[in-house]
Amino acid sequence: MRKYIYILAVLLATACGSDSKEPSPKADEVNTTISGITDDKWTYFSFSMGRAVGQSTFASDEEDAAWAKRSDWDFAICGDYLKTNGGTSGNGKGAVQRITDTNFDLLDKVPSDGFLVDTQDIVK
Repeated sequence: MRKYIYILAVLLATACGSDSKEPSPKADEVNTTISGITDDKWTYFSFSMGRAVGQSTFASDEEDAAWAKRSDWDFAICGDYLKTNGGTSGNGKGAVQRITDTNFDLLDKVPSDGFLVDTQDIVK
């Protein structure tokens, strides 16, 4: 399941704005391992900063609402769940796409269409 989450995360549309004034990291400075992922906390990740930017309690309406207003994250992981900063989870333009017809390692560009924003539903 972790590889599946990684695939989705990499294919997020990263058009979310950022409140951060930090410069974007160089490709070799981005940590592609996200530590601290648990089943009871969302871990929020920013592509522009190349790191996790915070956590919130799973199923906390108050904390979810606060993160939905922020623009400094692109996706969040909680156990086997993933949400994007777009759709029902945030005010950004984050979206995901499931790639089934190509080996992930052979992808050399992000597809131009077919992205889905998150909803309250669980997608399998």
